Amino acid sequence: MCDLRKAWLCAEWNLYTLRKNPRFYLALVIGCLLCWMLTDRTLAISRDFHTDLQVFEAFIWCFADGDSILYASLVLMLVLSAFPRLDAAGSYVSFRAGRRAWLLGQVLTVLVITLGYCLLLLICSMLLGAGRVHARNIWSDTATLLSFSPGGFDPAFAVTRKMVKLTLPYPALAQIFVLLFLFMLLLSSVQLAFTVLKSRQTGTALALLICLTGFILTPERFMQWLHLPLEFTFYANLLAAWLSPLQHATYMMHNFGYDLLPRLSTSMLLLGGASVALLALSALHMRHYNYVFSGGIAHD
Repeated sequence: MCDLRKAWLCAEWNLYTLRKNPRFYLALVIGCLLCWMLTDRTLAISRDFHTDLQVFEAFIWCFADGDSILYASLVLMLVLSAFPRLDAAGSYVSFRAGRRAWLLGQVLTVLVITLGYCLLLLICSMLLGAGRVHARNIWSDTATLLSFSPGGFDPAFAVTRKMVKLTLPYPALAQIFVLLFLFMLLLSSVQLAFTVLKSRQTGTALALLICLTGFILTPERFMQWLHLPLEFTFYANLLAAWLSPLQHATYMMHNFGYDLLPRLSTSMLLLGGASVALLALSALHMRHYNYVFSGGIAHD
């Protein structure tokens, strides 16, 4: 119980220091602008055809797509790249609180920031759609319109055909929100673990490498760059869905009962399990971590 109290105090100190970090405010502004740009197409269709929206649909149509998740995750890295703090002040806090409580505080910081950022995206998308929305757990006329649109209308809306037929807005929102959160948590865990294991630059580089891999393993780009014929579309989808963490976080790349893609529960377990394993690795290595001081500054 004492460790938990100290851990929360460490997390509070981390969050308090964000008030002087310009990257924190920059990430908030970019996150809101990104949400506006990504949801603009859906909102434009609603305006042009004078159809209503379910209150969560702007968020659902936007973050059911892997590219949108990738862009939002890169913005979050602006904030998370500042943690864990291994400078002189951070080393003093870890000495006073104990290394186990300090590391748990870093984990709590990552959880709070990641969850808060996901909620920011959700709230922004809801506010952008205000004025022609309803809160009933049924798809809107806009969703019906999208589900009958031509196949090439917009790749991000291809998921509507599955979702309108097989689920409802509230379950879809919960599943997409959890996938988005778990992918961002995975990036946070990679950044934290390899900062402790090696260096801050290594942690940030590996998190960005996961994002780059996810971008490359998008099935359409995968086929285009390897010049694969259309007959290999099924195999490209299958390989991308199972090998890429980003595709595991993409709602439309899952099994809805009639293919070999991963199920939602499988992807959640894989993303969550990988994050827990990385955090455990951080805890083990932190017990033997040595701070190096030079001129009053701690170097990792």
